[in-house]
Amino acid sequence: MGPQAKRRKVASKVEEINFDAADRESFLTGFRKRKQQRIKHAQEVAIKKAKEMKREERKRIREERTAGFQRAIEEHQRQLKKLQAVEEGSDGSDQDSQDEDVEDQDWEGFTEPPAVDYEAEYIDEDKYTTVTVEEMDTSKEGLLRSAVDESDIENEESEAGSKATADPNPSAEQSKKRKADNKPKKKKKKFRYESKEERKVTRMKERASKSRKANARRERS
Repeated sequence: MGPQAKRRKVASKVEEINFDAADRESFLTGFRKRKQQRIKHAQEVAIKKAKEMKREERKRIREERTAGFQRAIEEHQRQLKKLQAVEEGSDGSDQDSQDEDVEDQDWEGFTEPPAVDYEAEYIDEDKYTTVTVEEMDTSKEGLLRSAVDESDIENEESEAGSKATADPNPSAEQSKKRKADNKPKKKKKKFRYESKEERKVTRMKERASKSRKANARRERS
């Protein structure tokens, strides 16, 4: 026997199709509205993604900064430890070397200070001066002599100042200034603007005087 024929499924027939007029109208007239909704939804999704990316970027930057600060602090502490170790070693070696030098050297007494140059030359750009430095006399007579010299200098300065103040004759420049101050000052002339009527009167007077002069010239000719 041959193969059996497959039975085909018979689709159920739709007895009746009903259309909703309101749904049909909203579907046909809502293309633009649905498009704007899709655009708005896409924009909202993009904004959310951008905010999330910014948040992740800020978090990454903060982590990198904290890690960098931590590394810098650790490096600084390591350098400080090295310096402390070097200083401790150098202090110990210097102390030992100083002790050895002190033991090796014999004490030879106090060293004398260098001799003082009592006559020294100081050279300036415009002047050439020789200054003699004398040693101070600390005895009683030397101190009295220096006090007498200072009192003589002060007396000379006070006499010169009293002569300058007691001079009754003023200088020529001072007398000129006093004369200039005593001169009477000239009064400034006051300027007054004429009113409209006053200007008319002055014009009429000028015209009348011009006409009189013209008539007089004509009579003479």
